[in-house]
Amino acid sequence: MASGTILHLNLVGLMAAVEEGLEPGLRGRPFAVGNVGRNRPVCLDLSPEAHRAGLRRGMSLDFARRQLRELVIKESRPGLYERADAELFRIASIFSPLVERAGTGHLFVDFRGTRGLWGEAVDGVAKLRREILEATGLLPVLALASTKTVSKVATRVMRPTGFIALEEGEERGLLRRQPVELLPGIGPLLRDRLKMLEIEEIGALGDLDELSARALGPRGPALRNRAALLESSAVDPDPPERRRISGSVTLEPDSADPGVLAQALRKLAYDLGFSMRCEGLGARRLGLRLGFSDGEAGTASVRLSHPLLRDDELGGAVGPLLSRARTRRSRVRSLALELSEFASAGPELDLFTPMEARLGHLQGALDAVRRRYGTDAIGSAGALALPQAIGASARAGASARAGAAMGRAAAKAGT
Repeated sequence: MASGTILHLNLVGLMAAVEEGLEPGLRGRPFAVGNVGRNRPVCLDLSPEAHRAGLRRGMSLDFARRQLRELVIKESRPGLYERADAELFRIASIFSPLVERAGTGHLFVDFRGTRGLWGEAVDGVAKLRREILEATGLLPVLALASTKTVSKVATRVMRPTGFIALEEGEERGLLRRQPVELLPGIGPLLRDRLKMLEIEEIGALGDLDELSARALGPRGPALRNRAALLESSAVDPDPPERRRISGSVTLEPDSADPGVLAQALRKLAYDLGFSMRCEGLGARRLGLRLGFSDGEAGTASVRLSHPLLRDDELGGAVGPLLSRARTRRSRVRSLALELSEFASAGPELDLFTPMEARLGHLQGALDAVRRRYGTDAIGSAGALALPQAIGASARAGASARAGAAMGRAAAKAGT
C-alpha cells in the first residue's frame, strides 16, 4: 500500500540550526540564540543540548547563564533566519505547486500529481530532503501521510530529525497512541483540562461522542473529528499575507458618542483578533470604514512593521484609526474593520521580552474562556457598558428631538 501525498516539513529550532550550520564548532554544545542588547534579553531559540539541560525558550538570558554556566550565547540575526525560511519555501516549490506556509520553518507540501516528475511521493520527498541539505546544510524532520493532521503529529513524534512515510493503514494506529497535546489545536490549558477528564491520548479524544465533545467547548467537536481522522483540510498555497478577516457592526441607533464608537470598535477588533489567533496568524495591516447616517463614508488604514497578535495591541491600534476615519460630524451608523497582511504567529513572534511572554500567556487564557463559553463571555469592562451607552445615546437624542419639537410648537403658539 502506498503512502499518502501530504508532507509536513518541520525544521526544529530554525534559528539554532542556522547558527550551528554557520559555525560548526557549536555542534554538540549547549547554546542559545537571544535578543542581545534588549533591556531584558531572553532566549529565542536553543540547541538540543541546551534544551536537554532544562533551558526553555522565553527564559531570560541571565537566568539561563546561571542555570548553565557553559552556555554559549549567540546574538539573534532575524534577517538571516528569514532568508533561510524563504529558501526552504523556494526549494519545496520546485517539487510541487501546492506548498503552504505553516509557521517559521514549517511547510506542508502536497505531492499529488507529481509522479511523472519525481516518481512516487516517497521518492520525491527523499529528493527534496537531499536538495535542502545540499543547498542550506539544514536537515528538517519530514513525515508523509494522507492528511495534514497525521503528517504534523508524525513530525512531532520524530523530531528533531528523520523521515517517515506512513501508509494509510498505519496512520490511525500511530495517531491513537500519541499524547493528546501533540494534536494540532491542543494548547497547555486544554491539555490540562483533558487530562483532568482522563483523556491523555489522541485516540481517547477521537472516541468521544458528540455530546461529550461539545462539553469541551465550541471547538470540541472539531478537535474530536480531527483526532478521529474525520476532518482533513487541503494544502492551501494561498500565503497568509493574502488572506483577510473582516467584520462589521451596525449601531442601533446611530451614534456620534466617541465612547460608544470606541467601545464598539474595540469589541469588533477583539472578535476578529480571536478568529485570527485561532488560525495562528498575526495582522500587519488594519483597515476601517465608517458608514455615516447621511450615506457618506470615512476610511482609514495602517500598516505596521510587526504583526499584531493580542487584544491589547489591536485595541491600541484601532483608536487612532477611528479618529482619522471620522472626517464628518454626522452620526455613525456602521463600523467595518478588516485585518490583513498576515504573518504566522509562531513562538518567534511573541517571545521577545518576559513582559510580552506574560501578556501572551494571558491572551491564551482569555481565548480559552472564549472557546469554551463564546466570544461574549469575557471582554473589556467598557464593552460591558456598551448597550447601556447606546441606549443612553438614543434617549438623549430622543429628548433633544422632543425638546426641539416642543420649542417649534411654542413658537407657533406664540405667533
